Amino acid sequence: MKRNKKTIGISCCFVLLLLVGIIYGYMHSINIYRLEVTRIEGSGYGYKIYERKRLIIVQPFIPVVSGKRPFQSVQDAQCIGNLVLERMKAGKEFAISKTDLDSLGIVY
Repeated sequence: MKRNKKTIGISCCFVLLLLVGIIYGYMHSINIYRLEVTRIEGSGYGYKIYERKRLIIVQPFIPVVSGKRPFQSVQDAQCIGNLVLERMKAGKEFAISKTDLDSLGIVY
């Protein structure tokens, strides 16, 4: 009887560790990208996107707009940065168009 309880206890611990490992792996794979909104010298904002710890995108200015115009607010930079992140995670083309800017109410 004691041997059965010990076997059941070890099995439960193994299953629990396996579940924790699966959940950790799932959560870690989802959060491989990270957005950071940055203050641009002067007045304005941009964003950076990291893949785990590696910097992969630096966007100090509003994309597809002529000239070097930073985003006017943190919210604008974050909104476009999040759109890029969503598209990257979905495996889609993540380039931004003027239509994207207009539909999200980004002032440029």
